[in-house]
Amino acid sequence: MTISTARRRLVGIGTAALTMFTVAACGTGGDSAAGGQIFAVPDKSLTATTASYTSVPLRAGYFDDEELDVTIQPVDTALSAVQSVATGQSFMTYASVNAVVSAAGQDDGLAVVGFTNGNIFRIVVPEGSPIKTVEDLRGRTVGSSTLASISNLYAKGVLTEAGLDPESDVEYLPVGYGAQAAEAMRGKEIDAYAGYDGPNVVIGDLLGSELRELETPLNELTGTSALVVRKESIENEPDRVVGMARAFFKSMVFAKENPETAIQMHWAEFPQSKPAAADEDAARKQAVEILTRRLDVTGGPGADGEYGVQDDDAMQHTVDELARYGMVDESIELRNSGLVDYGLAERYNDFDPEAVKREAANWRG
Repeated sequence: MTISTARRRLVGIGTAALTMFTVAACGTGGDSAAGGQIFAVPDKSLTATTASYTSVPLRAGYFDDEELDVTIQPVDTALSAVQSVATGQSFMTYASVNAVVSAAGQDDGLAVVGFTNGNIFRIVVPEGSPIKTVEDLRGRTVGSSTLASISNLYAKGVLTEAGLDPESDVEYLPVGYGAQAAEAMRGKEIDAYAGYDGPNVVIGDLLGSELRELETPLNELTGTSALVVRKESIENEPDRVVGMARAFFKSMVFAKENPETAIQMHWAEFPQSKPAAADEDAARKQAVEILTRRLDVTGGPGADGEYGVQDDDAMQHTVDELARYGMVDESIELRNSGLVDYGLAERYNDFDPEAVKREAANWRG
C-alpha cells in the first residue's frame, strides 16, 4: 500500500506530538493547520493500548478509505483530550466517560457518538498478597500514577462501595507507572495499585508475577470510554464523523483478530512508542498482551450487536455509579441530556467485520 498523505503528516509531527498539545498548530473545528482532522489521544506515550485506534487505521488504510487526513495528537489526560474537542482544537477523541461527563457539565456542545464495552480500571495486588478483598485494604496504602488520576478516583469509589471511608481508612501514594510503581510494590511502600490494563501488565512483568484483581461490582460497569465530537460536527460534517468512527471500529476488529500485526504497525508508525528494552521479543510479547487485554474488555459490538451502541439502562447505571461513588461530581440523565447521539451509528456500522477479520488474518503489509 502506498504511504498516505495522513501518514506522511504523522511522521512529520513525530516527537513534537509526543511532547505537547500545540494550540497554535490547530485550525478551527478540529482541523490541523494543513487541513486534516485531529484525533486527540489521552496517552502521551502512545502505549500499546492505543495501537488499535492510532496506528492500525493509518497502516491498514481505513482513514484513507474514508477520505480522511487524520493527525494523531497525544495529550496529557482524558480531560485534556475532551477539552481539546470542546474548544475545537481536535475533531474527535476517545476518552473516559468520567472526563466526558465532567466536561459536558461545563459545555453542552459535546456529543458522544459511541461507547466501547467494559471497564478497564482495576485495583490489583501481588498474587501472593494476604489482601483478598477490597475490605482488606483497611489500614493499607494504595498506589496510583498520580493522586489526581482517574485510577485514584476509581480506587476511592471502589472503597466507598465496599463500605470503607476512602479518606480515613486507606492511605494513597503517587508512584507513577512501570518501574517506579513496581519498585514501590516490591519495597512494600504500597500494598495495592490502582491502575488499568496496560500499566498493570507492565508492573506484573517487572515483579515477575501476574497481579491479581480485587473483585468489586464496579469492575462490571460498561461503556466507560467514549468517542466524543462536537454537536456541530455531527450537524455540519456527518460524513467525517461517520468515517472516523467507522475506521475506529474496523481497526478495533482488525487489532483484536491480529494483535501481533497491530503492534508491528504501531512501532513502525510511532517508533517512540516502542519500549526501550534490551530484549525486543520480550517487549513485543508484553505489548501484544497489553493490547489483547484491552480489546478483550473493550472490543466487540454492544449488547444489541452494533459497534458503539450500549444498552441505555446499562449506560445510565454506569454514570449513576460514577456519581454515587464520587468519580464524577453529579450524574446526568443520558436520555434527556442530549449528550449521547446514536444518530450516525447505523452508518458507521456499515462494514463487514468478518471481511476485516480475514484481512487482519492474512495481512502481509
